[in-house]
Amino acid sequence: MNLVTISDVAKRAKVSRSTVSRVLNNQTHHIREETRRAVLKAAEELDFKPNRVARSLKMKKTHCIGVITDDIDTPFLPSMLKAIEQYAFSRGYSALVCNSGYEFERQKAYIDMLVARQVDGIIFAASFVYSYTQELIKPDLPIVYAYSMSPYTKKNSVLSDDVRAAQEAVDYLVGLGHRRIGYINGPENVIPSQERRKGYKNALSQHGIAFDPVLVKNGEWEDPASGYRATREFMALPEPPTAIFAANDVMASGVLEAASDLKVRVPEDLSVLGYDDRDMARFLKPALTTVKLPMTDIGSTAAQMLIDCVETGQTMIDSTYVPCKLIIRDSCCAVTQR
Repeated sequence: MNLVTISDVAKRAKVSRSTVSRVLNNQTHHIREETRRAVLKAAEELDFKPNRVARSLKMKKTHCIGVITDDIDTPFLPSMLKAIEQYAFSRGYSALVCNSGYEFERQKAYIDMLVARQVDGIIFAASFVYSYTQELIKPDLPIVYAYSMSPYTKKNSVLSDDVRAAQEAVDYLVGLGHRRIGYINGPENVIPSQERRKGYKNALSQHGIAFDPVLVKNGEWEDPASGYRATREFMALPEPPTAIFAANDVMASGVLEAASDLKVRVPEDLSVLGYDDRDMARFLKPALTTVKLPMTDIGSTAAQMLIDCVETGQTMIDSTYVPCKLIIRDSCCAVTQR
């Protein structure tokens, strides 16, 4: 079988090789619409497959991006990785995913590998970025940090707007008449915990509710028992909260378990609100009102940001905060309904 070449397409469409090249590379300025259609029709009829390797060498691009994450088993990560891959594919790029497993040397090795393979850019996806990364990566290689903090102030990150989302969650509880709201946060040393606590405090302040440190406890993201323990401590207070806001759904499930053991009815006696909107949230009893973490939008936005940088030659771009959404189910009710 003879390999179809760009010359064959040009002959069929009755145009020059340069015109075919410009049409196939979407460089259609000063090319008439009927000419563009003729080229595309000829390419389709001849089943022309552009030599992507040769094009990459000529354009000095591989049309491949690297994605580095710390733990591919993290529950919310697959939706973000899928969105990155789908968006990259829609733009003619492939995505190579690397799982560092929180290992310093492994992340470093993956960076070396991706740079050696001449990827067009790298996304750090829900990844703790060590300080050495910029030393290993070429200065002109675009880097985007998806649900990861950029080393550059307000540049190159795509993050969920946790401050605003936590504030809206507390606003919702206050709107139901709650004034004494317990808060179970994640580990103090991580950014999402700090942002969500800030949103909690902002909402209390805006509603004229004094912040009470007795109503704030720290738990562990993947440990429902930490939510269980915090709830028992809250409910043992002389004046227990009428609502508990947990900074993720796993801890919120522990809140529901503790309430059940204490014979505290949810939502009649205690409103419970979570965060993340994991798959289990809608199957809890009662179904959990929660904040949806927009991991799909974060992934596609990060991929768009990176590929736009690749194609425009930029390496620095303003960070983006993707809004979260409050998902109202059955675990909260108005104080007046009690």
